[in-house]
Amino acid sequence: MKQNKHSTMNFTNQDAMQHITQLQNIACELGHYGIIRVHGGDAHKFLQGQLTCDLDKVTDQQASLGGFCNVQGRLHGIFFTIKYGDDYLLLVPKEGLEHLLNKLKMYAVFFKVELTDASLDFQIWGHTQKGATTNFAEDMSLVVTRDKGVTEIHLNSLFNASFMIAEKEDGSAIIKALEGTTLADVNAWDYIEIQAHIPLVFEETLEELLPHFIGLPQVGGVSFDKGCYTGQEIVARMHYRGKLKTHALLAYSKDTTTLTPGDKVHNENDKAVGDVIRSTVFDGKTYALISLADKAMESELTINAAQFEILD
Repeated sequence: MKQNKHSTMNFTNQDAMQHITQLQNIACELGHYGIIRVHGGDAHKFLQGQLTCDLDKVTDQQASLGGFCNVQGRLHGIFFTIKYGDDYLLLVPKEGLEHLLNKLKMYAVFFKVELTDASLDFQIWGHTQKGATTNFAEDMSLVVTRDKGVTEIHLNSLFNASFMIAEKEDGSAIIKALEGTTLADVNAWDYIEIQAHIPLVFEETLEELLPHFIGLPQVGGVSFDKGCYTGQEIVARMHYRGKLKTHALLAYSKDTTTLTPGDKVHNENDKAVGDVIRSTVFDGKTYALISLADKAMESELTINAAQFEILD
């Protein structure tokens, strides 16, 4: 199928609109997420010098997507950065957590800061409420609210979705907050995140991905106004001097097929023109966030021999 030219911020599509009712008022236990806790007097200073997001804008009322790059500007991980009292929490996929934690610790030795895997201390859920927005904004708003031991991070998404985090000792609070919701499979939450263009780094793509190629700046995960951080020179050069020829896009297949992050996207001539960032199977279809060369926008696309179409 021939496709229209890419618009980097056209986040709403008919497929998402068709699933609004189905995905209202659901709850998903997000056992695949873990938490790195950053504690100490230098926590802010340390993270500000390492992460792509601006820690000055991470407050009690505002979270942020962010990344941690190597010196070549390639990502060790992507996570949600949350202020939690005097500490910071990094909400990150568990499969990349140990790698991310170890790499951060290499830089932490020069600061009064302690980094720990706090995954076992928290419950993490995703849920949606009734009432939908009409469009995705240009980035994640990630407004934070707190009530009776539950921290809620609101995604600026079509599905009125949010993360809910509570310490395990306050476990009854999160269960009470989710009363009246319908338990859903984690694939439903993955679909919501993919529709919101949220990129993540998995084991297969550690230190492979550049922020621009997977759309991290477009969802508010990169600040170009803050000072230096690891990999900043490469990231800034791409932003100010480079002409990007690859962008993150949503794609789907009418078939159910298993994709792996890093799988190649091919055109009709079997030439590799992109990569899979993340994917899920939901409602009988396969959905993927892909990094695609602009020149391939009008190509017939396949991934692992399955035909894919770009969502508007």
